[in-house]
Amino acid sequence: YDNIVITGHSLGGGLAMISGAQTKVPSIALSGPNALISRFTFEPQITPEDLEKYTFNIVPDRDPVPRIDDLSQNYQRIKCLSSPNAPVDCHFGKRSLCEILYTCGSSGRPVPCSCVNEYDYPEPNIIDDNGSTFAENCS
Repeated sequence: YDNIVITGHSLGGGLAMISGAQTKVPSIALSGPNALISRFTFEPQITPEDLEKYTFNIVPDRDPVPRIDDLSQNYQRIKCLSSPNAPVDCHFGKRSLCEILYTCGSSGRPVPCSCVNEYDYPEPNIIDDNGSTFAENCS
């Protein structure tokens, strides 16, 4: 296979980054623990260059899990709109998806109802192909 990308969230994201660096396959983590310091403990060992070339981590503000170990070169911080007293809420993958969709755009794809109903993002003004509004689709 020529076009494989390893992905994961949380521990799965950390494993994706380790596996990607070891096998030299691109990997993307969402809220994954990092591996820059702990790279010496893995077999086969990974280098900072492998982490820089093959890994990418999406890091929500205040998420405690990506604070494990040092970040490698390739990461993107995103906002977390949860209560300041609830940093663990920043670790939810669905919340991070909402932040990415609202920051980068959904390219015309539907935004999950949970972005508005659970995480208090603003209601999109989009009307679907059937003429239904977001509120009608998510009620």
